[in-house]
Amino acid sequence: MKNPTFTAALLGALFSFNTTFAFSAESGDQDDPTDTPAIVVEQTIQHDYNKALDIVRQQLKDDGWKLIAEINLGTRLAKKGVEVPGGLVIFKLTSGKNAVPLLAADETRYVSAMMPCGLSVYGKQDGTVVISRMNFEMMSSMLEPKVAKVMTKSIAKLNKTVESAIAKMAVN
Repeated sequence: MKNPTFTAALLGALFSFNTTFAFSAESGDQDDPTDTPAIVVEQTIQHDYNKALDIVRQQLKDDGWKLIAEINLGTRLAKKGVEVPGGLVIFKLTSGKNAVPLLAADETRYVSAMMPCGLSVYGKQDGTVVISRMNFEMMSSMLEPKVAKVMTKSIAKLNKTVESAIAKMAVN
């Protein structure tokens, strides 16, 4: 990688955390007792898991995300005898309009290692549903301005998609 400062900052951020990286948007509290910025953003809602998946899937489509893959990890693991209570689906998606300029240039193509964007939806034993994604807002500050600008735009779009899906779940 051509940017050793970015590499060092990213590695430092990744390895400075304890074992819990989650952020609860509901409470605003981080689970990490060191109060370090969380690398994962999670939002929790009380909702039927399968209906939540349908709402998230439709919202992604409505907001113009290109769904590259939908991985039902809960089902895959169940085939191997591993139970994931509540279910777990990972959506792999992209917004080509934002990604293409970065992928077209040699100096910014390194961001391909962070693509496609992932969004997971999983159920918990208490009946809640969690929507989880990387905290790219935090990570974008470690990137060069050209990449950070594109990433920030994509993050805003994904956050809006998640908020819209959660709003629909709240009324259903």
